[in-house]
Amino acid sequence: MRPSLMTNWLVPTIAALSVAAPAQERLPAPPLRQSFDLSVPQAPVPVPLQGRTQLTYEVHLANFSDDLLSLKRVRVVDPAGRLVAEFAGEALDRRLTGWPGPPGAIAPGQRAVLFVETDVAPTSIPASLRHVVDYGVAGSDSVFTTESAALKVETAQPLTLGPPLVGGPWAAIHDPSWPRGHRRVFYTIDGRARLPGRYAIDFIRLDAQGRTTIGDPDSTSAAFGYGDDVLAVADGVIVGLRNDVPESAHISRNPPHPLGQGAGNYIALRLQGGQIAFYEHLRPGSVTVRTGDRVRRGQAIGALGFTGDTTGPHLHFHLAEANSLLGAEGIPFVFDRFTLLGRVEDMAQFGKAPWRVTAGIAPDRRGEWPGFNTVLSFDTGESLSPLGTRR
Repeated sequence: MRPSLMTNWLVPTIAALSVAAPAQERLPAPPLRQSFDLSVPQAPVPVPLQGRTQLTYEVHLANFSDDLLSLKRVRVVDPAGRLVAEFAGEALDRRLTGWPGPPGAIAPGQRAVLFVETDVAPTSIPASLRHVVDYGVAGSDSVFTTESAALKVETAQPLTLGPPLVGGPWAAIHDPSWPRGHRRVFYTIDGRARLPGRYAIDFIRLDAQGRTTIGDPDSTSAAFGYGDDVLAVADGVIVGLRNDVPESAHISRNPPHPLGQGAGNYIALRLQGGQIAFYEHLRPGSVTVRTGDRVRRGQAIGALGFTGDTTGPHLHFHLAEANSLLGAEGIPFVFDRFTLLGRVEDMAQFGKAPWRVTAGIAPDRRGEWPGFNTVLSFDTGESLSPLGTRR
């Protein structure tokens, strides 16, 4: 995991305005008061996920007032005012980050971030969303309300990709609730906070018993998947790579890496629409392409390894809107086809216990983003041994 650079944010004195909700109709309007600036840097895109459609985005709340403000409730509503999602209490606190004080309490000049993942009906995706924020003010028992402008929901479909790996089983490790997971780690390397790992997935190979290694668990080469081919997910051009980061032979001896080198050996592949596919933590010396090379979908371009900031051999994969490991926004994607095998229910037992076999959902998934901590295989026509390794 890479360290977060989230810090307090000093804001100018020009203020956003909100009003206290009237206790009943026909009462005089209460005086205006200063509160939050609400912004969404990256508009949500509807993403198919295990038979449903999900919107993933962040709401930044900057306190432009002179008071300590406490978030009470956030409602997401569609253009007709119908409730799409609601967060309050612990459910709200778990989705907030970005301040040093108590959960939900945002001091003057500070910014917090609300991480939103919410399902919408695939047949009635709202054209826009509004955010209604209820908050308290230090020294007052009243609850005030402010509301954002309409946020347009993107109509473009996520890019459809081929598999980045072959066979399986692969655990698709990502969870939006992890405080230090890819979903919540911002980078501010050039004057703007960005979230490259918004849709990132770590692929870790398992065997049929849910183990990640055979033999010495501290040996890098004992990990399932170590050295497996990494594939181009689409036709494109290589626009960046590194192939010389050394690799520790023992997982426990992997040294820390400075910011900007956490990806270890990597490949940046520019796709035909300009999006950049990033492959990270590759085995040293395994990259078989050079900058400027044109590659075809399914072509082997490197091998899974253990370089950079990682706790074990795996492939980190994400899609971004620009050619920068840390300075580009992560964008959504789907795989054209994969087989859903199950799900890791308890990450504390990951690598020690079998995953739960999926029930109630068809295993053949098409045009979807893999669900949180699911176990899957990519159909490449190969056969698997009982250990989940290639024959």
